[in-house]
Amino acid sequence: MKRLLLSLIILLIGMPSICWGNGACTTAMPFLSMGMGVRACAMAKAFCAVADDGSAVYYNPAGLGQIKRGQMNLEYTRWFEDVAYTSISGVYPLRKTAIGAFTNILITDETQITTNAQPSGTGKTFREMDGIFGVSGGINLTNRISAGATGKVCSQKIGDDGAMGFGGDMGFLYKTKCVGLGLVLQNLGTRMKFIDRGFALPTTIRAGLAWTAPWLTISGEMANILPEKRTVVCVGLEGWIANVIVLRGGYDSEKGHGMTAGFGARLKDIQLDYAFVPYEKFDATHRVSASVRFGSRPDSGKTQKATADSGAISRIMETTPLVSEPTKPTDIQGSTIPQQLDQIPASAPTISKQTAHTPASAPTTAATKQAVQTSAPTPSTITTTPSVSRKQGQALSQQHAASSTTTTSAPVPTHSPAVRQQPKQIKTVTIIVDNAPIFSGPSIKNSVITTVPAGVELILVDDSKKWYYQVKLPDGSLGWISYVNCSEVRRVTP
Repeated sequence: MKRLLLSLIILLIGMPSICWGNGACTTAMPFLSMGMGVRACAMAKAFCAVADDGSAVYYNPAGLGQIKRGQMNLEYTRWFEDVAYTSISGVYPLRKTAIGAFTNILITDETQITTNAQPSGTGKTFREMDGIFGVSGGINLTNRISAGATGKVCSQKIGDDGAMGFGGDMGFLYKTKCVGLGLVLQNLGTRMKFIDRGFALPTTIRAGLAWTAPWLTISGEMANILPEKRTVVCVGLEGWIANVIVLRGGYDSEKGHGMTAGFGARLKDIQLDYAFVPYEKFDATHRVSASVRFGSRPDSGKTQKATADSGAISRIMETTPLVSEPTKPTDIQGSTIPQQLDQIPASAPTISKQTAHTPASAPTTAATKQAVQTSAPTPSTITTTPSVSRKQGQALSQQHAASSTTTTSAPVPTHSPAVRQQPKQIKTVTIIVDNAPIFSGPSIKNSVITTVPAGVELILVDDSKKWYYQVKLPDGSLGWISYVNCSEVRRVTP
């Protein structure tokens, strides 16, 4: 498999020499090369080997197969002068696949039409509007390899003239816990005819490599734009602080570009991002976006939760008694009354509930009295309560308190029924981000002992700290996690 992937990289990077043909040509829809996603743009668009958020629909649809939570993203950029760029995208994971959709719109303000005869304007206006609408899908072929595709409709309109075309992307992603390798073929499609000329889409081949740690991502990418015979190299960097604040930077070798930068902040499921993208001959652009995550992949929610909780919760059930020990009857001195009642002969007289409240003159037989006085005490717990007379109860009390200086009548012994305790509840939290770090202590200064994927539900042990929860991991060990990486605490009954 590794040799196959390496061969594909060499083939795709070398394809421009075959595909360029007779020379450079002008491409339609340069808007397609502007990039999408503030996070990716802050990393100089070196993203096809990362592709772990909603912008995977643009950079590498294969990344959708490894996304575990749904996401909606809204992006806005005020481009040069009077040009505005807006993007809306969303992804949703299914059981074994994931789907996504996006729309990008670039629109200019209205501009006066002028002529030599009317340099101040003819009274008519025009504007340019480019748009893309696409649908993507990704699937995991194995636990490390995924594939995906995107179909899109491209539209371009200037004044009263316009053109429309269809395009598609194909992508592959090989990803381990720390390494990602991406291959993408973008903007395959029909030629667009504008007025009386035809234009090709900016077909591009991208190959990228990324290294990811709990707090750091480093990525590099090479892109070949086939119709224009251009090769672009870009690198990106992303680092998290306390898993709340993120800093990004990158370098894009494309002419007129250069260094990029950005930052973001995340609180629970909401994330805000900013990117600064300079241009050599124009003003720098400022890109902002807001995104929200929701839900989880159905299979990951069930499987991971069962894996995380089944062992831990079952162990709690084994050590949690559901029924209390039977209460032993005691006399007025606080000592356990011996089990003489079991020795009362079957012929002994019994009294009804009403008779038990009559004066202590109720008759008793000599045999009963003798049986009570001669029976040996046993420490076992009384399991039944036979009917006895008041004098029999008094005889038991007097015999037990013979060594006491004060003689007190004992109540008729009673047996408290077993009381069933309420099932013990436990607190749990669900991880809401991928590769959430688990620390050895309640601070980022402590070492990271492991990472946990999104969707896993962990038992909450201690929530008294300000920023961190102590949780019980599936293997039984304890660790600390930032509360911003967790859902609201909930109580469950094992």
